[in-house]
Amino acid sequence: MDRRTLLGTLAAGAVGAGLHAKGLGPGATDAKPTGNSLADYAARPFDFGTGLPGLGKDLLAEHLTLYKGYVSRTNALLKDTLAAEREGKAGPAVQELRRRLGFEFSGMRLHELYFEGLSSSAAGPSGTHPLHQAIAATWGSFDAWWAAFKATCTMTGIGWGALLKDPATGRLMNAWFQDHENAIAVGAQALLVVDVWEHAYVKDYGATGRAKYVDAVKPLIDWRVVEKRF
Repeated sequence: MDRRTLLGTLAAGAVGAGLHAKGLGPGATDAKPTGNSLADYAARPFDFGTGLPGLGKDLLAEHLTLYKGYVSRTNALLKDTLAAEREGKAGPAVQELRRRLGFEFSGMRLHELYFEGLSSSAAGPSGTHPLHQAIAATWGSFDAWWAAFKATCTMTGIGWGALLKDPATGRLMNAWFQDHENAIAVGAQALLVVDVWEHAYVKDYGATGRAKYVDAVKPLIDWRVVEKRF
């Protein structure tokens, strides 16, 4: 069993609902009820064709396959956990299902946020948009924010770099999500996330190429999507 499979099976952590629903919804706006609250989640049909500038076709194809795995495991865990709860079970086996659900569900949603924000024809940040103004007011300039965000993305460990908004105050902050579901800022709205697990970059950049990968992602960030989340 490789490291990724082991983590997917045994990872512990809080359920991914700790991140604000608007920030983790399947689209750039609030997620709407489908009419069937027990319906399975469906993998979103992201299509990057022959790849993106700086991110190869094979790397993205493997990454999308991993994402689909999170979706299928989320569906299975939701069913197993609910079935156990309906039977009144609450022992260690059920507790482990809940821990695994936090990992898989958060992995599913974070990948959706990440892939949704990537484009080969990405729009740059709008200097007149309130988000850009808030970034400048917080960090002094867009470049200063990016330097801090890149430093977050290149922290030692496996996880995600994120730009968050606190809906209660409007405050922006950079954050590091360990694995998918740990060290989250409860209630925060994710505006931008970058996957920095090894599978996101090793095929194209090698084990020590995370910083180069983050640089490659920068021009692929579609700020129309990010600004809509704000």
